[in-house]
Amino acid sequence: MLRTGLIKLVALLALVSSGLLNPPLAVAQRPKPNAQLDKFQDQRVASYDRFFKQVDDLIAFCDARGLTEGTEELKRWKIPVSGTELLATSLPQDIQPPLPNDLPPDERQWRVELTAARQVIAKDLYLLSRRVLSSGLHSIAISLVREVLYFDPDHEQARGQMGYERYGELWTTPFSARKLKAGFVWHDEFGWLPQANVARYEKGERCYRTNWMTAAREASIRQDFNNAWEVETDHYRIKTNVSLERGVEIAKALEVFHKYFRSTFDGFFSSPEQLKKVAKQSRPFEIHFFRTQDEYVNRLKKSNPQIGITNGIYMPDDRVAYFYESADGDVEATLYHEATHQILYELHQQPRQIGQHDHFWVVEGIACYMESFRRKPEGFSIGDPAYIRFQNARERAIDEGYLVPLARYDEMGKLAFQSDPNIKKNYSQAAGLAHFFMHYGDGRYRDALVQHLELLYRPQTGRMRVAGLNQLTGVSYDDLDRQYIEHMRSLDVDPAGTATTKAQ
Repeated sequence: MLRTGLIKLVALLALVSSGLLNPPLAVAQRPKPNAQLDKFQDQRVASYDRFFKQVDDLIAFCDARGLTEGTEELKRWKIPVSGTELLATSLPQDIQPPLPNDLPPDERQWRVELTAARQVIAKDLYLLSRRVLSSGLHSIAISLVREVLYFDPDHEQARGQMGYERYGELWTTPFSARKLKAGFVWHDEFGWLPQANVARYEKGERCYRTNWMTAAREASIRQDFNNAWEVETDHYRIKTNVSLERGVEIAKALEVFHKYFRSTFDGFFSSPEQLKKVAKQSRPFEIHFFRTQDEYVNRLKKSNPQIGITNGIYMPDDRVAYFYESADGDVEATLYHEATHQILYELHQQPRQIGQHDHFWVVEGIACYMESFRRKPEGFSIGDPAYIRFQNARERAIDEGYLVPLARYDEMGKLAFQSDPNIKKNYSQAAGLAHFFMHYGDGRYRDALVQHLELLYRPQTGRMRVAGLNQLTGVSYDDLDRQYIEHMRSLDVDPAGTATTKAQ
């Protein structure tokens, strides 16, 4: 049976905080420890204990009848699961099929009983997730919801919490359901197409303003950005003159990234209603992706004279993220950096300045951290210590002894940070600090960082000060500096470039 301590460790993903901004000129106070946390963990442990007892009984049933394959399958249901790790894996799209009618009686019996046991623990965990969410423990609540779907992939309420709805025999998003109802299908190369057009597209034909032509002819027309391709997905609208296929690739990458962001930073939403509102956002995030750097520069140089030194930029004034194709640079890393700025800023509609007077490091630090996001066949990964941003941070902190104390770092606003002669070193430290607050001590400071960002990006009236991470964590600046150096030392890589300490 899974040990109680291990279950609690899996569930205790981060310290939990719920502080808010206080009146003008006041500073948000450190949140008090949540007295219900231990109670919630005990309830989770009890649900798992009951489930594992049922699995043990079924294993004994199979052993007594020589059902070796059944025993091995049942044992897999006793392997510990982590909701945060499950968030990095894909959910099945299809509704789970019923059991075949021709199963032998003994196999049917244990499979029916296993399904019933899985549904019971899923129900228990979902009810627990609602109580946890009502107490403000956002990270633990979303982790529990993902555990619900591990046991019961067709749990309707949990699917809804993750932004899915049922369409026929599929689980899909509201946007995708609308496209399917309108007669469109998703093509992995060409995006959403009318069903009737798929065969012609696969043969090399293209439809431009109702006129059919060759792919080469369409490409020559769409090189003018005014005629660019547009690719729409659940949360993004990509406008590009590179190619339709490239636009679809960018859209798919950003959708996987958005899924991660929503699951990890749900603390930005103070109520289920706000979470639901964002899940059904009416205005997609706008991305303009240019074929050349010259086109990118020419489009933006009037308002950004230094645009030539950038690889991408998010413009809050028009709420568009701009990029260009590059054979030399890491295009996806730039995408994730600017997409982070875009998502955080557009959580609220009011125009505002972020980190203008203090705490600006975390604005760029979290965006630099997000550059490490990588898609994988089975899901995604983030925070690899071998990523160049984190290794640069380690080298500067450990090898060069460069460290701006966090107390002084927090006092730096946007101008002070960006005009500092050590700006490159400061960006490295910002990336390192973001990694520290996301991963140190199995994520013990993660919720505090999320809350700190939420306070920074929230619209403010009057002169308001945002609580520092020393207050939100309950740890002194000096101790945070010491722990940061300790964390940087742990981010070592062997000569082959492989991380020796893996971020979770």
